Amino acid sequence: MTVQPINEQKINTDESDKITFNQFGFRSAAKSQSRPDTVEGYLEIVYARFLEDQKLDEQGLKDRIAKLRAEVQQEKAKKQETIADVNASKRNKEDKEKEIETLELEKIDIRNGDGETGDTTPFVIGAFITLLLTLYLFVFYSSSGYSAFYGIKPGSLGFINPNVFADATNKGGGVITLIILFPVIFLGLGFLIHDALEKNKKLVQERKPRQFALIIILLTITFIADAFIGYKISEGVHTNDFNAGRTEELWKFNMIYTDINFYLVLILGFVVYVIWGFLLHYVLSHPYLKTESEKIKLMVENINNRVSEKRKELSDIIAKIHKQESDIVTIDNKIEEKTKDIIGYENGKIPINEASLRGSVGEFMGGWQNYTYGNYSLKKADELIQETIKRQNEWLSKKISTHSYDH
Repeated sequence: MTVQPINEQKINTDESDKITFNQFGFRSAAKSQSRPDTVEGYLEIVYARFLEDQKLDEQGLKDRIAKLRAEVQQEKAKKQETIADVNASKRNKEDKEKEIETLELEKIDIRNGDGETGDTTPFVIGAFITLLLTLYLFVFYSSSGYSAFYGIKPGSLGFINPNVFADATNKGGGVITLIILFPVIFLGLGFLIHDALEKNKKLVQERKPRQFALIIILLTITFIADAFIGYKISEGVHTNDFNAGRTEELWKFNMIYTDINFYLVLILGFVVYVIWGFLLHYVLSHPYLKTESEKIKLMVENINNRVSEKRKELSDIIAKIHKQESDIVTIDNKIEEKTKDIIGYENGKIPINEASLRGSVGEFMGGWQNYTYGNYSLKKADELIQETIKRQNEWLSKKISTHSYDH
């Protein structure tokens, strides 16, 4: 069958207005028997109808221009707001940079020996009290230990024996050694408690759960030891009173609950020991006792953490500025495009939406391909379609390059 060239065919443009582009593409392929060299003529008909659809009446044209002007004003206002935000962000950026610079200078001062090590007055007072309590506990546990192991002299309270070292010396070198070393057990327990508290500090810095089991065990051991000492002293004092005739009752275990000496040992021993333990921890963990390198390391580490936080904040601000500046460029492009559209409408040059044109051409080509694949073998149809699409792309590129389009 011989097919007439497109310019010799009688193409009814009115008919194309009544059907979809897809249907028109199907019918066009049928009329031309899917000849690729005829597609440009049909695409011109598609383009003509597309332009007709884009036309506006006089009132519609005025409304479109007014709408575009309003959109331009909105974009300009939005641009001013974004510029103000950029300026605020830049000021904030400068402030963060100054804060980081100040911290870096502070770090240099610390390394040069100008860093503060903290208030030394509380440390001196705490150290003085800790020293006195250490001497007190040494005397207390020496006296109470001697009384618990070797009995209580008549007239003595047991836990306070001013002649404890003289009495121990009379009993031999082993006794005096025991009495001197016995308080060291409790002082050692106190140091272990301090060490456990220091480890908990490190666990907190590492964001790990603190551990109190060892501290509780150490305090429990101390309490039980004081309770045993208190019991032996209470029993010894009561026995002395019984021997002196001041009481007629023999010592019984349940007397411990009402014996004042037992509670005095717990208060003057265990309670004071706990107070001494907290003071010892305060003194030993004070920065004043740290070596110079340790103090500097701690202070520099603290500043480095603050600098890291500030740098992260600065990075967020910079990213925000870049986005805001990008938004301004986008707004400028929108203003420029809408301004061109306004000029085009005012001068009778209607801007064409490129995406809409591509969509209309694509719909037409869909109908064309439907006919071609339905009436030819797969191999033949592929050959025809490939050539047709090539011509369609060339026609569309030429059309877009020679006209003004709204993207």
